[in-house]
Amino acid sequence: MTLGLISKKKEASDVYSFIFHSEEDFGWKPGQFLMYRVEHPNPDERGERRYFSIASAPFEKQIILTTRFDRERGSSFKKVLFGLPIGSTIYAEGPRGSFVIDDPTGNCVFIAGGIGVTPFRAILLDLDYQRLPINAILLYASRTNDIVYKEEFDQLAKRHSDLKIHYIVPPNYLDEIAIRKYVPDLAKLYFYISGPKPMVVDFEELLPGMGVPAEHIKRDYFPGYDRL
Repeated sequence: MTLGLISKKKEASDVYSFIFHSEEDFGWKPGQFLMYRVEHPNPDERGERRYFSIASAPFEKQIILTTRFDRERGSSFKKVLFGLPIGSTIYAEGPRGSFVIDDPTGNCVFIAGGIGVTPFRAILLDLDYQRLPINAILLYASRTNDIVYKEEFDQLAKRHSDLKIHYIVPPNYLDEIAIRKYVPDLAKLYFYISGPKPMVVDFEELLPGMGVPAEHIKRDYFPGYDRL
């Protein structure tokens, strides 16, 4: 499908959202992703395609792609993406992925590392829009105090007393100690993990040893990121 760039928004010092309009009608479930293609001359070894979670909820009627950009280490794909003028078009395929909430009324723990928070924005806004109770704990690790989506998350927490949000920034770490501190009754909850692959793998190995059944764990990792 073809996506037209409507606007750009700075979310943090090095994180931006790109807001697109789809020229075709299509639906998606919060937590799914698209494969994006940005054609450009002389692409580097990472190529012209990337996978990004859809950061917007379906009711927003727009596709939001939120990503970090490192001007020194950035790929040719991202350099072209960040240089696109408003009105430009790119291509996308999907939606894909099974990182979706199985029971919207269940008790969940969302573990987000860095830019891995994007699917949780879509999930939480969708639950709020449907006026469903949000029984969830969001543990969000950021490498700085410049936290992506913080204002939106804080507003959601004000509207939903059973939504508990904990921002974890240095010198604190999102680890077993943090899990035990903020999450009660581990075995009864459903865990959704999203972030850099090393972080996701670590929690997949850690949580079962803490008493979380393997079938209560879903994960979605972001290739190309080795840190928050």
